[in-house]
Amino acid sequence: MITVRKLARAIERRLGGTTAEALNEARTVMSYFGFASQIIDNVIQPEDRKLFYNLADAGLLQTFWETVPLLDGRNWRIFYWSLNDRDIDRILSVEESRPDDPLYKTLPDEAWGRSTPGA
Repeated sequence: MITVRKLARAIERRLGGTTAEALNEARTVMSYFGFASQIIDNVIQPEDRKLFYNLADAGLLQTFWETVPLLDGRNWRIFYWSLNDRDIDRILSVEESRPDDPLYKTLPDEAWGRSTPGA
């Protein structure tokens, strides 16, 4: 389940910015989704649309559509947004599992084919 805090951490890690900015953006997005995993595009306010597209570019949201036939024979396309749960979880698990020190810093000098100075 995606929460405001979880989405904020993913936004902060993927897009940068401050924690406060990420939290504000996460609140905006989650105010549309509530407890749903997908929403119809028509409910998004024009001033929030850019945020949704930025988060889609970052892999945190997805879009999809369905085509519905109308009575007069024409087709009507309905657009939706959904939270990308798998990628949000993947982003957070990869970031949280990284050690503080990169692997190359823990290797001895012999691993690099050189000896320590003064040896």
